[in-house]
Amino acid sequence: MMEIPGDVLESMVQQTVKVGDVFFLEMDANDGVTPKPGDSTRFKFFVVLGFDGEGNVYGGVIINSRINQSMDQTVKDYHMPIKCGKYPFLRYDSFVDCLWLKTAPLEKFTKGKYVGKMASDDLELIIGTLKDSPREKKIKLLKFGIL
Repeated sequence: MMEIPGDVLESMVQQTVKVGDVFFLEMDANDGVTPKPGDSTRFKFFVVLGFDGEGNVYGGVIINSRINQSMDQTVKDYHMPIKCGKYPFLRYDSFVDCLWLKTAPLEKFTKGKYVGKMASDDLELIIGTLKDSPREKKIKLLKFGIL
């Protein structure tokens, strides 16, 4: 089997990834994800919400299988529930973390796996909730074309 050169693969990703696409990515602290104790990375579902000006970094939110109950209620309020019956890639009813915009570089998508697309009604709610988040900076939302 012939391997696709990295620059060709990156170009393909830039041309095909769309807002609302969901990928299963290996993420780390540089991407805004806290790995479990003893691990350096963690696999997460990443919902693409925007792109930087060059298309090299993607802004989005992650899906968690549950909400950390030790967080204060304000933080919990920015976790949008979604049903596994609506999204076959999920094993459990889960929550979209709309408190912070996470980032993932282009290379993550060349190694990640496309798993589906968010429904337009859920995508609207996710973006609206993120825009209202007290923890997200407007300048970051502008950088990724979300505002």
